[in-house]
Amino acid sequence: MPDTGLLPEALFQPADAGGRVVVIGLGYVGRPLALEAAASGFEVTGFDLDPVAVAACGETIRATSRARDLPPASTWLICVPTPLDAEGRPDLSAVAAALETCRAHAPHGALVCLVSTCQPGATNGLCRRILERYGRQVGRDIFLAVSPERENPGDPMGGPRRIPRLLGAPDPVSLARARAFWERITDRVITVSAPEVAECAKLLENTYRLVNVALMDELHRAFAAFGVATREVVAAAATKPFGFQPFWPGLGAGGHCIPVDPAYLQMEARRAGAAASLLDAALAANRGRPARVLGAVAQAMDGRLAGRRIRVAGVTYKPGVADLRGAAPVALLQGLSACGVDVSWCDPLIREVPEDLARWPRAATFAEGVPEAIVLGTPHRDFDLARLAEAAPLVFDPFGVLPQDPGGRVRVV
Repeated sequence: MPDTGLLPEALFQPADAGGRVVVIGLGYVGRPLALEAAASGFEVTGFDLDPVAVAACGETIRATSRARDLPPASTWLICVPTPLDAEGRPDLSAVAAALETCRAHAPHGALVCLVSTCQPGATNGLCRRILERYGRQVGRDIFLAVSPERENPGDPMGGPRRIPRLLGAPDPVSLARARAFWERITDRVITVSAPEVAECAKLLENTYRLVNVALMDELHRAFAAFGVATREVVAAAATKPFGFQPFWPGLGAGGHCIPVDPAYLQMEARRAGAAASLLDAALAANRGRPARVLGAVAQAMDGRLAGRRIRVAGVTYKPGVADLRGAAPVALLQGLSACGVDVSWCDPLIREVPEDLARWPRAATFAEGVPEAIVLGTPHRDFDLARLAEAAPLVFDPFGVLPQDPGGRVRVV
């Protein structure tokens, strides 16, 4: 830890009302943070290489895709994606590029805060190495902290102001600088003893969710075999006022957090010789959920899928959010297509057809053309579930939300 005892008193002062902030990455994490910082009195510049993301900021904040236009801000927030690569390994290339931008453009005494989700050790490892590459020292010449994102897209009660922030830093001065900033734009800041605590906590949050989602999807099959409604079982268990939190069955957890963050944790655990077999099983179960649903559809249709007209109703990764990243319904579409199915899809949230879906025809509604079967991919609020349950000779429900019919049209899978 660097000696900070002789640093100028000014470094310990709270961020001034007119301080400049650069937010690198203007997606679902960076843009709300940029807007909240601007509303809190900071002079904000957003930076994103995607001109669409820059244009989406409109006139609310200054945004650019050219690094040379960035101001010498006192605070730099890294909010770039950290997906898995084609081999299922964490991809930190965007974080490394953002750090290089900070190293090149952040002035002496600036604070760099990692908001993107990363593996344990990223702040004291990758971040520190890049920022200190040409002689600067963290805690003396430039300051470093981590405050992992906790956004919940589609939640009207969320947002940077309302969601408590974890905050860790390699040294006390960096922690004080970061806390002074974050306390301006969020209602509650929880400091932890080291960056690794904040990094591990973020990964634990979504690992906990993944394991329980995978468990519920597995038990859903068992309860269906018993002839018992899974959602009623969960709701009954949730009446216990302690020791239980409800999770609900589905087509598999998608998005940018739940299926991704546990892989970061497992990667570091494996390097430390402490890989968790339960975590491997949960990741595999979640990845395999669309294939198991496909198998149930094939079984119900006597194993003959080629040429059958099947529609997937709802294709985003969760209800109320027009986001296809890691979406299980897209994996189901791919599987059905590979089996020769005449597959189509519908989704009221998708406005323009993205490349991921362009290969399959889009239906205006789930009932258009009367498909032979419908699979509920995402239970959007806009769907009339009672009508959907009657819209085809066979309707497959991975969520357990459709009303049952005496004729057995609805199949819980």
